[in-house]
Amino acid sequence: MTDQPFDEESSEHLRYRRYLGDLENVSEADEAALVATVLEDPNVSMAEAAVNLHLERQSARLLTDPVFPAWPRTWPQ
Repeated sequence: MTDQPFDEESSEHLRYRRYLGDLENVSEADEAALVATVLEDPNVSMAEAAVNLHLERQSARLLTDPVFPAWPRTWPQ
């Protein structure tokens, strides 16, 4: 058990929500760089969860877009 009050959100939760908001609003040109930045977070599990959710949301949106097959190739290798 932690000493953190129940009404205070942990820093990881706050960063997770901020990352999701940033990823939701990032431009296509800046998306890969932002994903790389998120993955540098010291809490690896939280960072990966944020990126995974972003990728799931993006793929759901892009499935109906004719540019979908090219989208993964826009990211650096």
